[in-house]
Amino acid sequence: MRKLLCSITMVAILVSFALSSTTFAATTQIKGSDVMIIGDSFFALSDEITRSLERIAKANGILGATDSFKDCAVSGATLANNGIPSQYKNGISSGKVKYVIMDGGGNDCLQGSATAPYTASTPYIKNATDAVTSLLKQMKADGVVKVFYLFYPDPNGDLGGLKAKLDALRPIMQSTVANAAEKPETYFFDVRPVWSGKLSQYTLSDGIHPTTAGSEATAQAMWAKMQTDNFFGTSTPTITYGDYNNDGSIDALDFSSFKMYLMSPEHTYNKVLDLNIDNTVDAVDLAIMKQYLLGIVKVLPYK
Repeated sequence: MRKLLCSITMVAILVSFALSSTTFAATTQIKGSDVMIIGDSFFALSDEITRSLERIAKANGILGATDSFKDCAVSGATLANNGIPSQYKNGISSGKVKYVIMDGGGNDCLQGSATAPYTASTPYIKNATDAVTSLLKQMKADGVVKVFYLFYPDPNGDLGGLKAKLDALRPIMQSTVANAAEKPETYFFDVRPVWSGKLSQYTLSDGIHPTTAGSEATAQAMWAKMQTDNFFGTSTPTITYGDYNNDGSIDALDFSSFKMYLMSPEHTYNKVLDLNIDNTVDAVDLAIMKQYLLGIVKVLPYK
């Protein structure tokens, strides 16, 4: 369903969630109008990710029970050609925001050339990354404090080369977001580990958009990352080391995800995985987790 206008949706149902093992004690609330959602149909098709984030925030006392985020995401939007940037412009016209939660690039990939190889100079990639660079600069000038950039899971199937295009765009976009000269504090979140092994359960029949289960899992993973990074600046973190997928237990799933994390050349520091607290996440930490699962190491972190 395409939304033509930016709206603030009021949600009146408060649902309790079992949250991640990395817990926080809330100290202040945020205003829903301080948070803007922009992006494409991964958010906008059902709005379930946004609604889930709101419910989790309410359950934790960070968002008021009758408050909601400024939801401006529109299905079909691209980063290039002033698609997603126009959502931000329209949303900011009704009042400045402190936090932006966004995705973007999927539709740019769908409209991109089917010819590989794909590089930073490939038109669909360059146009998308140029648009993000300009958008982040504008956000900085407008006083946006933090940006949370969700990047898509793998599609369920190749879908005419979409997977290869996303795979090409992902590291370039992550580097662009990290290295933009003028930007708010920006977090790039690759949701693939959350969806790994569950594409059939989490993906609609179109192979792209999330089911209700996929939306819930995505929102909870986003919230866990936001907690770890204290995205909203409202709380003090208590970290459960080793629980990478934030499901309340440290098990083989965390170990498997940890291996994927280490194999990714774009991974950034994650304190939850720094199991010997040396400010580096590496093979030593992975070995400590293995020993923990075998019962050799009894307590994490291991000093």
